[in-house]
Amino acid sequence: MRSTQAGFTLIEAVMVITLTSVIFGIVSVFIAPATTAYFATTARAQLSDQADTALRRIARDLARALPNSARVSASGLSVELIPVTSAARYAVESGDPLQFGASDTGFDVVGPGLRLANAGQKLAFYNLGAGVPDADAYQLANVRTASTGAGVASHVDFSGGGLPNSLSAPPYRVYAIESPVSYRCDLAAGTLTRHANYGFSASQAEPPAGGSSAILARQVSACSFNYDPASVGARHGIVSLQLSLTSQGETVAIYQAVHVDNLP
Repeated sequence: MRSTQAGFTLIEAVMVITLTSVIFGIVSVFIAPATTAYFATTARAQLSDQADTALRRIARDLARALPNSARVSASGLSVELIPVTSAARYAVESGDPLQFGASDTGFDVVGPGLRLANAGQKLAFYNLGAGVPDADAYQLANVRTASTGAGVASHVDFSGGGLPNSLSAPPYRVYAIESPVSYRCDLAAGTLTRHANYGFSASQAEPPAGGSSAILARQVSACSFNYDPASVGARHGIVSLQLSLTSQGETVAIYQAVHVDNLP
């Protein structure tokens, strides 16, 4: 009896491999671009979200900053500000008015009270910005320390001596402030970092010494801050923020202009 064997010949195997390769090649032409586009879109979305969140945080701090306290370093990689926690108007006529050019260290508040976080709350009066005699909060020239306890105060006492006559001007506001805050880009490390609780300094340091820090964004490939204040005594300014993040061959650049109120 003759036995028969079933199977593929070499020619049939080669044909199957060839046809399979052709099919995979055709499929890859349609799938590869879609897959690449998906990963690129995902990377851009993540970068956009990270950059937008970081700039929104900076803009929020600038919006509540002490008037005329925003300043940008010479490198354009750092922006600094003094946060405000509360503000009020002090009495200049009725009640217990604040007397300038004297040893007066207390005043009544007109309207809603001034919220103090603690008995050592810093108070700023008529801030006009860096380098202005008697009106530069970074040099603590126009800053005093509240001795009134924490809470909403209708009368405030402070230590540090009386205030000079040059600070007596409308709109007669007093601000409860915190330690300065800096946002700094480190292009070598590819980071955007928020620095806080490092204290007051007449000169702007890059980065500030001491205090605490938190990274807001990574993969930073480009960064630029610019402050365009009007002349001293003007009532507004513009801070321009530019941030670029790069990852997996994708780059997202975001620009934001923040209006700052400089009415002291």
